[in-house]
Amino acid sequence: MRETIKVFLAGREVKLSPNTMLGELYPLLGMSKWSTLLLVNGRPKADDSYLEDGAVVTWLRITYHESPRERTR
Repeated sequence: MRETIKVFLAGREVKLSPNTMLGELYPLLGMSKWSTLLLVNGRPKADDSYLEDGAVVTWLRITYHESPRERTR
């Protein structure tokens, strides 16, 4: 069994434990899972999915905008 896997995170290669779950990366990145969507090889994955050797992790920031309400007369 491998001792580490190599994952590309934020444009750099990072060595992680082979049992690292995607959701464990939020603290490493200093991001909240409530405002960020992590992608693995360009696709969304569940936070409890395990990372594989050579995976490329990127993210999308989630922003919320409210539309102004129409005024009724």
